[in-house]
This record gives sequence, structure tokens and C-alpha cells, in this order.
Amino acid sequence: MRPGFLLSAAAVVMMSIVPLFSTGLDDIQVKKLTGDRMKLFPVPADNINYMFLQSIENDTAIVIGDFSGLEKKIIMIVDKDSDNTIDSVFEYYPLKKDLKIINESKSRFFTKDIAKLKKDIIEGAVYKGNYTDNMKSLKTLESVLNNSDTNSLCADVYGFNVRFFEADERRKNSALFTYGKNAEGYYLQFKTEYYRKDANTIQKPVLKYSVYSRDSKDPVVKEIVENLFKIKQPGVNTASAGK
Repeated sequence: MRPGFLLSAAAVVMMSIVPLFSTGLDDIQVKKLTGDRMKLFPVPADNINYMFLQSIENDTAIVIGDFSGLEKKIIMIVDKDSDNTIDSVFEYYPLKKDLKIINESKSRFFTKDIAKLKKDIIEGAVYKGNYTDNMKSLKTLESVLNNSDTNSLCADVYGFNVRFFEADERRKNSALFTYGKNAEGYYLQFKTEYYRKDANTIQKPVLKYSVYSRDSKDPVVKEIVENLFKIKQPGVNTASAGK
């Protein structure tokens, strides 16, 4: 086989693999979390921390990437019945590939008050002063909903898809938000595509989703979505979720 053909084949393989990395990170966030799946979460080279809320059907989980201490660890707090009660805590040490089930974590980001932690993730409080990506959160969504620019809004029967653009950039959205309710439950999704570190520097977050919920029965998700409906509600909304 000719050397040139080998080089070309290798280049094709690399081109097909590289885009899959980002897609794979999105994939682990939208599928229901388990102890095994949490092992797939990334360890950033710059040790930046992350927090992620997932609520699917009756189950809610919070993933914390805590890389600020001597030992890098990923924590998952599980609320099995979405009743704001901790049912289990997983702690994974990626460098040692060691997964443990514990009562509580010693991470400085861990708290037994998971209702507050859920709200802090949705509202963006956890992304202030904790060496994390600057995730677009509830206040950003509310600012778009209160704006008269209807080009950023796309309504359907059950809720809204909302795009957020930087002031000087209208060709690509900085964040995508989705919220609503249907017969299966509530949905609330916050996805940050990029943010500005300064006037000249654009940064993509380690994890794009800070919040991913669908068919959720979680009371915090329900409260947030119902409050968003007070700002803007679809013209037709016959769903009876959460009743």
C-alpha cells in the first residue's frame, strides 16, 4: 500500500473522530445519568470546575466536577423521586478510576440542601467566584423574554425555544434556552455555546448544558417554568403536566 494512501486515510479518520468529542459530551448530558455514565464526564486540562443539573422523568441528578483541590473528583448527587431528598451520592476519582458510593462528599461545592443547589445552578449563582465557565443562566433567559425582540423567540404549543445573541453578534447565538410543559412533565434546558472572557476572547464551555430536563416532575424545575410562564406563555397551552 502506498504511503500517500496511508496518510490520506489517517487524515480522514482524524477528521471523523474530532467532531465526535463535542457531540459525545452533549450525549452524556442528555441521557439519563448513572454511576457508570458519570465516569464519562471530562477532566478539564485547566482544572476548571463545572456543575450540571439533569432532571428526567422522576429522577434528578446533579453532577459536580471539582478539580480545585489536590484530588480531582466528580460527584453525582441523586434525587430518585425528585422530592429534594438525597438518595445516594457517587464520587469518582478519574485519575485513579475509582468510583465510590458515599453518604456525603467533602467537596466544598457539596450541600445537603439540594433544592437550593438546584436553584443556584438554574439561576447561575454557582458560576460566580468558583472558577467555572460563565454559563448563561436564568437572568439571561428572563432578559430575552422581557425584550421586544421577537426574532429570538420561537413558540410552540407547549413552550418556547429562545436564542440569546451577544450585542455585537447576530450571526450565531451565544446560548439556547428551552422551557415548557407537556403531558409528560416539565422541560427546561440551558445550553451555552460560548461566552466572552473579555472583549477580544471567546471561550467555549467544557460542558454546554448547565441544565437539562425533560418530562420532569422535579418541584424546583416546575417552579422555575411556572415563573417563566408568568413572563411569557405560549398562546395555546393545553398541557396538564404537574397537575
